Amino acid sequence: MRVAPSVSITCYVCGSTFTVHNRVELEGGERTVLQEPPACPFCDAPLRNVPRLDVGVAKSLWLTEAGAPEEKKEYGTAARFLERFTRTEAEVDTLLSLARELDFDAWEQANLARLKRGRDAGLKTETRFVTKLKEAARDGALFERLQHAAAPVKDAHRALRDRHLAVFEARRSR
Repeated sequence: MRVAPSVSITCYVCGSTFTVHNRVELEGGERTVLQEPPACPFCDAPLRNVPRLDVGVAKSLWLTEAGAPEEKKEYGTAARFLERFTRTEAEVDTLLSLARELDFDAWEQANLARLKRGRDAGLKTETRFVTKLKEAARDGALFERLQHAAAPVKDAHRALRDRHLAVFEARRSR
Protein backbone atom coordinates (compact mmCIF):
# COMPACT_ATOMS: atom_id res chain seq x y z
CA MET A 1 0.00 0.00 0.00
CA ARG A 2 1.36 3.37 -0.94
CA VAL A 3 0.89 6.27 1.39
CA ALA A 4 0.72 9.82 0.11
CA PRO A 5 3.71 11.86 1.18
CA SER A 6 3.43 14.84 3.45
CA VAL A 7 1.41 17.59 1.81
CA SER A 8 0.85 21.26 2.39
CA ILE A 9 -2.83 22.15 2.76
CA THR A 10 -4.83 25.29 3.34
CA CYS A 11 -7.41 25.22 6.12
CA TYR A 12 -10.96 25.55 4.81
CA VAL A 13 -11.90 27.64 7.89
CA CYS A 14 -9.08 30.06 8.70
CA GLY A 15 -7.09 29.91 5.46
CA SER A 16 -3.82 29.02 7.20
CA THR A 17 -1.37 26.79 5.39
CA PHE A 18 0.32 23.90 7.17
CA THR A 19 1.88 20.51 6.43
CA VAL A 20 0.05 17.25 7.03
CA HIS A 21 2.12 14.10 7.51
CA ASN A 22 0.70 10.68 6.82
CA ARG A 23 1.55 7.84 9.19
CA VAL A 24 0.69 4.16 8.74
CA GLU A 25 -0.43 2.13 11.73
CA LEU A 26 -0.50 -1.65 11.55
CA GLU A 27 -2.88 -3.39 13.90
CA GLY A 28 -4.10 -6.95 13.51
CA GLY A 29 -2.96 -7.06 9.89
CA GLU A 30 -4.98 -3.93 9.08
CA ARG A 31 -3.23 -0.84 7.78
CA THR A 32 -4.64 2.51 8.75
CA VAL A 33 -3.35 5.81 7.41
CA LEU A 34 -3.47 8.56 10.02
CA GLN A 35 -2.99 12.22 9.24
CA GLU A 36 -0.95 14.34 11.62
CA PRO A 37 -1.99 16.78 12.77
CA PRO A 38 -5.64 15.63 12.69
CA ALA A 39 -6.82 19.26 12.85
CA CYS A 40 -5.62 22.70 11.80
CA PRO A 41 -2.97 23.82 14.31
CA PHE A 42 -4.20 27.43 14.00
CA CYS A 43 -7.96 27.03 14.57
CA ASP A 44 -8.49 23.34 15.47
CA ALA A 45 -10.84 22.73 12.52
CA PRO A 46 -10.81 18.99 11.80
CA LEU A 47 -9.16 17.81 8.61
CA ARG A 48 -11.87 16.91 6.11
CA ASN A 49 -10.97 15.48 2.76
CA VAL A 50 -13.79 15.86 0.28
CA PRO A 51 -13.72 15.08 -3.42
CA ARG A 52 -13.83 17.75 -6.09
CA LEU A 53 -17.46 18.72 -6.56
CA ASP A 54 -18.55 17.79 -10.07
CA VAL A 55 -21.50 16.43 -12.03
CA GLY A 56 -20.87 12.90 -10.75
CA VAL A 57 -21.22 14.04 -7.14
CA ALA A 58 -24.38 15.98 -8.08
CA LYS A 59 -25.83 12.84 -9.69
CA SER A 60 -25.15 10.86 -6.52
CA LEU A 61 -26.86 13.58 -4.49
CA TRP A 62 -29.96 13.31 -6.68
CA LEU A 63 -29.94 9.51 -6.47
CA THR A 64 -29.67 9.74 -2.69
CA GLU A 65 -32.61 12.15 -2.60
CA ALA A 66 -34.62 9.77 -4.82
CA GLY A 67 -33.88 6.82 -2.52
CA ALA A 68 -31.83 4.73 -4.95
CA PRO A 69 -30.78 1.57 -3.06
CA GLU A 70 -26.97 1.90 -3.27
CA GLU A 71 -26.95 5.59 -2.39
CA LYS A 72 -29.56 5.20 0.34
CA LYS A 73 -27.46 2.43 1.92
CA GLU A 74 -24.22 4.41 1.62
CA TYR A 75 -25.41 7.92 2.52
CA GLY A 76 -28.91 7.63 4.00
CA THR A 77 -30.35 11.05 3.32
CA ALA A 78 -29.54 14.05 1.16
CA ALA A 79 -28.60 15.96 4.32
CA ARG A 80 -26.09 13.27 5.34
CA PHE A 81 -24.74 13.25 1.80
CA LEU A 82 -24.18 17.01 1.96
CA GLU A 83 -22.50 16.68 5.37
CA ARG A 84 -20.11 14.08 3.98
CA PHE A 85 -19.20 15.84 0.73
CA THR A 86 -18.98 19.48 1.83
CA ARG A 87 -17.10 21.48 4.44
CA THR A 88 -18.45 24.99 3.94
CA GLU A 89 -21.64 26.81 3.06
CA ALA A 90 -20.06 27.78 -0.26
CA GLU A 91 -19.42 24.11 -1.10
CA VAL A 92 -23.07 23.28 -0.29
CA ASP A 93 -24.14 26.09 -2.63
CA THR A 94 -21.78 24.83 -5.34
CA LEU A 95 -23.15 21.30 -5.10
CA LEU A 96 -26.74 22.56 -5.12
CA SER A 97 -25.94 24.63 -8.20
CA LEU A 98 -24.48 21.60 -9.95
CA ALA A 99 -27.57 19.61 -9.01
CA ARG A 100 -29.93 22.31 -10.25
CA GLU A 101 -28.15 22.54 -13.61
CA LEU A 102 -28.12 18.79 -14.19
CA ASP A 103 -29.93 17.78 -17.37
CA PHE A 104 -32.08 14.78 -16.43
CA ASP A 105 -33.01 14.14 -20.08
CA ALA A 106 -29.37 13.91 -21.15
CA TRP A 107 -28.53 11.74 -18.14
CA GLU A 108 -31.40 9.38 -18.95
CA GLN A 109 -30.49 9.21 -22.66
CA ALA A 110 -26.82 8.48 -21.87
CA ASN A 111 -27.85 5.68 -19.53
CA LEU A 112 -30.25 4.21 -22.09
CA ALA A 113 -27.50 4.28 -24.74
CA ARG A 114 -25.12 2.48 -22.38
CA LEU A 115 -27.81 -0.09 -21.56
CA LYS A 116 -28.22 -0.86 -25.28
CA ARG A 117 -24.55 -1.85 -25.41
CA GLY A 118 -24.83 -4.30 -22.52
CA ARG A 119 -26.70 -5.39 -19.46
CA ASP A 120 -25.87 -3.71 -16.18
CA ALA A 121 -28.28 -4.16 -13.28
CA GLY A 122 -26.90 -1.15 -11.39
CA LEU A 123 -27.25 1.11 -14.42
CA LYS A 124 -30.77 -0.18 -15.04
CA THR A 125 -31.74 0.69 -11.45
CA GLU A 126 -30.09 4.09 -11.74
CA THR A 127 -31.98 4.81 -14.97
CA ARG A 128 -35.27 3.94 -13.30
CA PHE A 129 -34.52 6.50 -10.57
CA VAL A 130 -33.38 9.11 -13.12
CA THR A 131 -36.75 8.75 -14.85
CA LYS A 132 -38.46 9.19 -11.47
CA LEU A 133 -36.34 12.28 -10.76
CA LYS A 134 -37.07 13.75 -14.19
CA GLU A 135 -40.81 13.45 -13.59
CA ALA A 136 -40.57 14.87 -10.06
CA ALA A 137 -38.46 17.83 -11.27
CA ARG A 138 -41.22 19.14 -13.53
CA ASP A 139 -43.09 20.96 -10.75
CA GLY A 140 -39.97 22.39 -9.06
CA ALA A 141 -40.65 20.84 -5.65
CA LEU A 142 -37.77 18.39 -6.08
CA PHE A 143 -35.09 21.07 -5.88
CA GLU A 144 -36.91 22.67 -2.95
CA ARG A 145 -36.53 19.37 -1.07
CA LEU A 146 -32.76 19.53 -1.65
CA GLN A 147 -32.64 23.12 -0.43
CA HIS A 148 -34.64 22.12 2.65
CA ALA A 149 -32.15 19.29 3.34
CA ALA A 150 -29.24 21.70 2.82
CA ALA A 151 -30.41 24.35 5.31
CA PRO A 152 -29.39 22.54 8.54
CA VAL A 153 -26.13 21.43 6.94
CA LYS A 154 -25.29 25.03 6.07
CA ASP A 155 -26.19 26.07 9.63
CA ALA A 156 -23.87 23.39 11.02
CA HIS A 157 -21.05 24.47 8.70
CA ARG A 158 -21.56 28.11 9.73
CA ALA A 159 -21.50 27.21 13.44
CA LEU A 160 -18.35 25.12 13.01
CA ARG A 161 -16.68 27.92 11.07
CA ASP A 162 -17.64 30.54 13.68
CA ARG A 163 -16.40 28.35 16.53
CA HIS A 164 -13.03 27.66 14.88
CA LEU A 165 -12.57 31.25 13.75
CA ALA A 166 -13.01 32.28 17.40
CA VAL A 167 -10.22 29.85 18.34
CA PHE A 168 -8.09 31.26 15.52
CA GLU A 169 -8.63 34.87 16.68
CA ALA A 170 -7.93 33.98 20.31
CA ARG A 171 -4.67 32.28 19.39
CA ARG A 172 -3.66 35.10 17.09
CA SER A 173 -4.25 37.75 19.75
CA ARG A 174 -2.00 36.00 22.29
